[in-house]
Amino acid sequence: MYKFLQSIPDRLIRVTSGGKLIKEIDGLRFVAILPVIIQHLSERFERNTAIQFAVEPQNTLTNFLAHRGFLGVYIFFVVSGFVLALPFASYYLQEGKKVSIRAYFWRRLTRLEPPYIIWMTFFFLVFVIHKHQSFSEYLPHYLCNITYTHAIIYNEWSPFNPPTWTLEIEVQFYIIAPFLASFFFFIKNKAYRRFFNVFMIVLVMLVQQHFKLYQNPYSFSILGHLHYFLIGFFLADIYLCDWGQISKSRFYDLIAILSFVGLIYSWSWNYEISSRFLVVVCLFVFFFAVFKGDYVNRFITNRWVMVTGGMCYTIYLVHLPLSEFFMLFTKDISFGSDYTVNLLIQLVLFIPLVLILSSVAFLLFEKPFMDKNWPKKFTHQISIFLKGSR
Repeated sequence: MYKFLQSIPDRLIRVTSGGKLIKEIDGLRFVAILPVIIQHLSERFERNTAIQFAVEPQNTLTNFLAHRGFLGVYIFFVVSGFVLALPFASYYLQEGKKVSIRAYFWRRLTRLEPPYIIWMTFFFLVFVIHKHQSFSEYLPHYLCNITYTHAIIYNEWSPFNPPTWTLEIEVQFYIIAPFLASFFFFIKNKAYRRFFNVFMIVLVMLVQQHFKLYQNPYSFSILGHLHYFLIGFFLADIYLCDWGQISKSRFYDLIAILSFVGLIYSWSWNYEISSRFLVVVCLFVFFFAVFKGDYVNRFITNRWVMVTGGMCYTIYLVHLPLSEFFMLFTKDISFGSDYTVNLLIQLVLFIPLVLILSSVAFLLFEKPFMDKNWPKKFTHQISIFLKGSR
């Protein structure tokens, strides 16, 4: 049994197209997905429970922290900016392999679309059958979902799986990333390039502030979030050019913790520009410190943390509908009248469940599509089958 448990991370490890796995990135994906899970479960718990709490949830520190889970989405955006910038930055700054735009888009399509279609189709059918809704009425919503256009067309969350609005923003960034990266990393002078990167982050945020692009309908698009991805560009630049010159230190452990706390407390729903700039600074410092810390880095690169982060796409796709289903059975579980205690009970029950089910789903419906050659292998198997059936 012990050997089996020890082998689980090896079975769940991600497959990358380049064969290189940056441990910290998968660890940061874990840091991003966990708060999102906590927020969505806490919201559903508060809506469904009949417990009369001694103190209203909104007046507790636990509720405040749980409802900051959306910040995990911004961590995801920074990660995407970092990951997508690397191959282009490597080509322009280190004479690396030239990135084929055709191969880039084909890889995004074959890697992300199959599991997305599988799960959105499943949740669409469950929604229609379970809630006794009209198939024809919601079919347009489904078609918009699987083409990543639902939030743009309907200006609202998906009725089948609300968090997928952020995946639509990711796809919008995937489309413009090669052109942005070529524009940024074509600048050879490091000082000029980084000044331009910072300038663009500030400019984008000022434009957002002036035109209120952080509000709907713009917040459902890349217009309200581009600056997060550009932080990833800046970090990719440092990673390629300067990382080896910066030593790890326990000092960065403290910086990582302080910047993460700063991220939580700097966010304001009033969207003051000072608050928004502070969020950006905290995100940048947190990422930098995670890479260069000691204990924090050990935690982030722990193989259990890494493989969980590596499964984040599947977890993200399934966790909210699963939490809705889960709450049908656990909403009446209570232990006293303390909100924090009861929420922790829900989380202790739910998080292992979502991780176990996501692991199975990852192995069945996501990991096979991480093999960049799966379309060729699939068509080859089909041709063999067709020949054999003649």
